[in-house]
Amino acid sequence: MDHRKKLSFVLPVYNEEKNIVQVYSTLIKTIQPFLEKYSYEILFVDDGSTDSSWQIVGTLVQKDAQVR
Repeated sequence: MDHRKKLSFVLPVYNEEKNIVQVYSTLIKTIQPFLEKYSYEILFVDDGSTDSSWQIVGTLVQKDAQVR
């Protein structure tokens, strides 16, 4: 069992296909130094995007089990 405190990041998404990967990468780089003490989850909340935002989030979910 993981006894680290969990950091939860809730990110709203609406037609953000050009920004999702950059935001994810920046967030991971930023929290990297803290992962010894904290676990994390990243929750993308898509509010009906009409672009490929949801597919991009799906790709991140497959690459990182902490993305939902």
